[in-house]
Amino acid sequence: MPRSTSDSVSPDAPVSLVLPFGAIGLVGGWLTADSFHLPDRSLHYLLAGVTPVVAGLLGHYLTSRIGGVGSAGAAAPGAGAGWADGLGWADGPGWADGPGWADGPGRWTRRGPIVASLLALWAIVVAGVVNGMTVGLVLGPAGMIVGAPFGAVFSLPFVPALAVVLLAANRVGRARAGSIVAQADRRAVWSATAAVIAAAALAVPALFGRPAAPEVGRAVAAVGLAVAAAVFVVDAVALAKVLTLRLPRRLVGAEEAREGGAGIGVGAGERVDFGLGDEVRVEVVRPTHAYRGAPQIARVVRGSRERATGALRAGLARGGIALAIGAALWGGPWT
Repeated sequence: MPRSTSDSVSPDAPVSLVLPFGAIGLVGGWLTADSFHLPDRSLHYLLAGVTPVVAGLLGHYLTSRIGGVGSAGAAAPGAGAGWADGLGWADGPGWADGPGWADGPGRWTRRGPIVASLLALWAIVVAGVVNGMTVGLVLGPAGMIVGAPFGAVFSLPFVPALAVVLLAANRVGRARAGSIVAQADRRAVWSATAAVIAAAALAVPALFGRPAAPEVGRAVAAVGLAVAAAVFVVDAVALAKVLTLRLPRRLVGAEEAREGGAGIGVGAGERVDFGLGDEVRVEVVRPTHAYRGAPQIARVVRGSRERATGALRAGLARGGIALAIGAALWGGPWT
């Protein structure tokens, strides 16, 4: 008999960390070279060119290792069959013959938060060593030897920045794929990336003194804050939709949903999935024409409004804190 997990989670591919990490590496490499006023412009461009490549490779390495439920990105046998056509969810996530996710969280995440954090820290430091040795190639073997410890040391400022993005990526997969909460979780990865870049660009003058080109840092920070603000607005609209959506009165049981809505009505109707919770509510309308047929399904709403609201509000709170920090740094005397 078909069964589901507590939330019938359909596997959702993790957000690739290649571009977020690469963007942080590009900005971080440029700001590092700019803040230290390197006399040789070739070293400046080399550091700004090598760092995003190494950071992108690190992001690719961590994508499948740090992740939440559904990060495997492949459905279990029978998954994806969806709800029956009667409820209009045949193509979407739904009741599967097995657990709602295939391999579960990322390999490191399954070992617990402490072990996963230590392994991620180790990977970031190793990437810093590789970055330092690669940049040191311009000075020959001696440069590689010197570049290794320097790369390890200068990788440490990247740890909190990359950790913020990893925490956001770790939430991807907790909600059903394509749902309102799932879409917000995926946007949060890019919002975290933009906020981290903006904060780094604004905080560098306070840590290392006035850079050679301060206008570049402020321009980068402005773009980052604009992206974070745009995501904040989109999430606020999503929360408003969840709060104002009129829920159908009819609550459908699990067995009735699995049977495809037999006895409920026909047609697909509008589908709304909050992403968390297995509640199924159906709105049915009766034909008004002379030759009345079977009742028509007008709308199907799946999930718990309370749980979705809590998840979206938490995301908005994180976005608001990031914007507040960015605004405070923007108005600092060092910028």
